[in-house]
Amino acid sequence: MSPRRVCLVTDELYPFTAGGIGRVLHNLVEDSLQRAADIELHLLFPANSTLNPREVEEQFQGRVRAHRAAPRADWETSIDEGGVYPPPGAFTDTSCHAQSMELLLELRRLESEGLDFDVIEFPDYRGWAFCAIQEKLLGCGLVGARMVVRLHSTAGMLAPFERQLPGREHLGQYELERKALLDADLIVAHIPGVAELNCSHYGFARGWLDKVIREFPPVAPKRELVPLRGEGEPDLLFVTKVQSIKRADVFVRGAAAFMRRCPEYRGKAVLACHVASAAYLAQVQALIPEDLRPRFVFTGPSKDRDALMRQGIVVIPSAYESLNLTAYEAASAGATLVLNAACVAFAPGSPFVDGVNCHTFDGSVEGLVDAMERAWRSGTLHPVEWTADAPYWERPQPKPARTETLPDERRPRVSVLITNHNLGRFLPETLESIADSDHPEIEVIIVDDASTGAFDHEVLAHIEEAILAGDSGVKLIRNPVNRGLPASRNIGLRAATGDYILPLDADDCISPTFIRMAVEALERHREFDVVVPSTGYFDSDEARAQRRFIDYALFIGDCPSLGMVANRLACATSLMRRSVFERLRYNEQLTSYEDWDLYLRLAHTGSRFLVTNALHFHYRRRKGSMISGVNRQRHLELLYQLHQGLPRPLPAGTQLAMFLLLAQPEHALHATTAEAVSTAAASEAPLRYDVVDKVNRALKRVPVVHRMLKVAAAGLTPEGEEVRPIRYSLVDLLNRTLKRMPAVHPRMKQVVRTTSQWGLSRR
Repeated sequence: MSPRRVCLVTDELYPFTAGGIGRVLHNLVEDSLQRAADIELHLLFPANSTLNPREVEEQFQGRVRAHRAAPRADWETSIDEGGVYPPPGAFTDTSCHAQSMELLLELRRLESEGLDFDVIEFPDYRGWAFCAIQEKLLGCGLVGARMVVRLHSTAGMLAPFERQLPGREHLGQYELERKALLDADLIVAHIPGVAELNCSHYGFARGWLDKVIREFPPVAPKRELVPLRGEGEPDLLFVTKVQSIKRADVFVRGAAAFMRRCPEYRGKAVLACHVASAAYLAQVQALIPEDLRPRFVFTGPSKDRDALMRQGIVVIPSAYESLNLTAYEAASAGATLVLNAACVAFAPGSPFVDGVNCHTFDGSVEGLVDAMERAWRSGTLHPVEWTADAPYWERPQPKPARTETLPDERRPRVSVLITNHNLGRFLPETLESIADSDHPEIEVIIVDDASTGAFDHEVLAHIEEAILAGDSGVKLIRNPVNRGLPASRNIGLRAATGDYILPLDADDCISPTFIRMAVEALERHREFDVVVPSTGYFDSDEARAQRRFIDYALFIGDCPSLGMVANRLACATSLMRRSVFERLRYNEQLTSYEDWDLYLRLAHTGSRFLVTNALHFHYRRRKGSMISGVNRQRHLELLYQLHQGLPRPLPAGTQLAMFLLLAQPEHALHATTAEAVSTAAASEAPLRYDVVDKVNRALKRVPVVHRMLKVAAAGLTPEGEEVRPIRYSLVDLLNRTLKRMPAVHPRMKQVVRTTSQWGLSRR
């Protein structure tokens, strides 16, 4: 019988890096290696990790195999049998999304070499599990692996305690982490209360806790006897990290107040730890009263940490911890502990009991002073007791559900709703992409929204003739008057008979495998309602045929918080259950963003989305698209309309901090829906537009030269561009050309950024 293969994904590992995650994983690996002979352990590092696979394997005497994901250039796509995967530079929600894709591609590569993992475990922080989980749920790869996320601490969970203004990167990371937790097969929590806190924080249904297991990890070697203290006063010790969430400010205030209350105490307050923030360190140092400064010592990490803790009173005032290894290491060393009982890691149910093996306080400075005095005056306490659990991967694993292919006669019907208004010249290619689909049960409904073009009339007449002759199964509905896109889609919905709905504009295309893949995924996973295809933009038929995309639109799916300020939910075309339209319809009052509006309402009413990693929706860049001309003011007006349709109160877990970005005049969230790409211009213009605008203003001072260049540029504007200033079309053409030269584009971008900041911006 072959051993079970377990892959742990990390960029932290003791003794090579600092950080609690690395220590926990090191201890788990060492503990499992000592006990389980039928486990084959692997470690996977992201490309930018400082960890060296060979050195790590040597550290574990060759009993562990280590891998590092291959680095990818910013605009380098990956292509395999699953399709085209977007390059790192395409991810505009968070860099964590690009890293998640990088890790997925490495896992797929290892799988192709015969390394089929039974378990793949990710940290919750940064949401790296997202792409691998989506790939498995869609049946595209890794289908035999159990996808596990271990609760260390997400950035989303830490944010309220860090007291930092969230930016674009944080908002995307928050949703990626949330989605990874929600969609994983198994969640591992170290201590009681942490899973419940995550469930409440993210607004998950209580049923989410059913897939959580509680396993206490090996934290520190325990000593049989608590060492005796030496002579002299014990120092007050802060040995975690100078970081706001660790509350070094509370420690300093409490220590100073304790010294005032008990003048007979002659010990010192020692901060022996790493500094995460120099600015926060300066704030903490400023809290020390002038006359007590000689008694406050900042040493950095101690070379003999155990000896230091053995002789002192270790204070851990952290507001939030998912475990806190330092507390267990201090207890093992024989330190007297003072812990914040308001922190979930030290709450009832943890190994720490006030007055028995530690002293706790309520999180306030006054409470800390009382606890410090008790710790100083009291006698020896009992040792802290704990028992490490064997990791879940050592126990028999449930067999993964078999991915069965449905026979053609049992495949559900899909209604493809094509809306057309004067796009007849593109309609044949759109229909061809549907005909190429490998899903056999497709119903095509074309809703023509009172097209006026002669070419459209001719194309539609041919379709009508084929229908009357019995040569076509297409349904054609012709609106007598223009009703608008959302109303046309609703009209198509009323005529649809399929179990699934796929809206598609008349100038866009889908991949041949998308419908089958999406239907089979939703048939297997009834808890999901929508499958979102990642999107590639093309500007010519030749480019699409060669899968040469000029831009990308990538999504997270159900992201109810970020989705209120930027469309990271889905593109205009997604495959949805027919049942979602029994309670929702497209909002016919909207003249744009109707797709965004629908997906946002779905997310806020609990619908869950799957998202493809490969590019399955092909969006045509062309002149005169509906969203051209949506400026920032109009964008905000449309957002206001979207928000009016959301449930009140908003669902639990919704983070209203997202709206801080709307208050910023140049917030950096770009829209990525095919229907709403102009949000980028509405929120913040690309850097190249800023530079070319400055050049244009300078040229206007020389009218003759400006007119000559404008005429010349008009002839170079590529066919298919939206109606907008010629300079934007020209610089976009240049940008697309540079993106095809990965070695040049990043350097050129840096030069342009530097020029914009230090050259053109100066008068």
